[in-house]
Amino acid sequence: MSEENINNVDDSASHEYDGIKELKNPAPFWLFLLFIGTIGFSLFYVIEYFGYPGIKKDQVSEYSKDTANIAALKTIKGSENSSTANGIQDDKQMIAAGAKLFNEKGCIACHGMNGEGNAIGPNLTDNFWLNGCKEENLIKIITDGKPEKGMTSFKSAMTTEQIKQVANFILKSLAGSNPANAKAAQGDECK
Repeated sequence: MSEENINNVDDSASHEYDGIKELKNPAPFWLFLLFIGTIGFSLFYVIEYFGYPGIKKDQVSEYSKDTANIAALKTIKGSENSSTANGIQDDKQMIAAGAKLFNEKGCIACHGMNGEGNAIGPNLTDNFWLNGCKEENLIKIITDGKPEKGMTSFKSAMTTEQIKQVANFILKSLAGSNPANAKAAQGDECK
């Protein structure tokens, strides 16, 4: 727009300051659409996130729903562990759960069906251990793994209780079982 056209524009909202004229020009149409879209999205977001009466998405309703779910889970766990004292499983239950996890989590792929070891994993049935003789050492290896030897970390695949179950199965059921075709002993002898 030339300066003559600007001077000829009769705009009651225009004013001049230091030689700069400010005119009342409308925003571009795309900017107007963006503004309207933002308002529409914010309305949808407020309703979806904060909820409105009767939809039960407000914080109080969500909290009530979560506490009810936790209470239901506690009653289920309580009925599963009814034969345990103070949440500690007896040896037979722990070993059975550990045996199931040993098979489900793929431990047999590296350590064999009976813990006898194979080309990848060591023998778990003898009295020779690579990473210490105590239960804590075994739990640490199962939890953190040993990537340089091919042992996967199971801290994201199993809970702490499940890792304890597998460790107990290995120490109380597999160790000393001497299956056929066992891999040669590795590591230090535990007494």
